[in-house]
Amino acid sequence: MTDVPRDHPDATGLVAAAREAFIREIQPFLKDELRLSGLMIASALSMVEREMRRPPAGLLEAWPIVHAIRAGRHDGDGDLHARLVEDARLLLAIANPRYLSDRE
Repeated sequence: MTDVPRDHPDATGLVAAAREAFIREIQPFLKDELRLSGLMIASALSMVEREMRRPPAGLLEAWPIVHAIRAGRHDGDGDLHARLVEDARLLLAIANPRYLSDRE
């Protein structure tokens, strides 16, 4: 299938537009008792957008590797360790990107 130019945003673009509209047009009018819910909604939309843009995690979702690690079959495996660290960074970039930027 060839890439066809779109005249409308994809799902990621729609989530980003919804988040921006919520922050700009709705959140400023929320009363104090709804402020926390508003912040949670904006944060959740940001997390969804980041997750939609990320590459698949791969190793962290591979249960056979998890079981092998627990059984000690990868002790001392530096290559696997490096790949798991990279997967953790990818997941953290979705859940809390500021955590990484504060430590680099």
